[in-house]
Amino acid sequence: MTASQIMREIESLPLEEQKAVIRFVYRLDAERQLTGPELASLASRLADSSDPVEAMVLREEITRGFYGGKPPA
Repeated sequence: MTASQIMREIESLPLEEQKAVIRFVYRLDAERQLTGPELASLASRLADSSDPVEAMVLREEITRGFYGGKPPA
């Protein structure tokens, strides 16, 4: 089954089941570690940022991406 087929299946689900799928996807994304290139891209954006709010968000994304959503030990 392709990703497009899965997305069409999700769209055909009742609303409550769609909400459950969305919660699952957010949780899965939050737990996923980022790849080296993804982390490097975020680090580059952080280095180029002059906006303190954007920098804070990027630092949080880097931390989450490095540890996979789990707090550092």
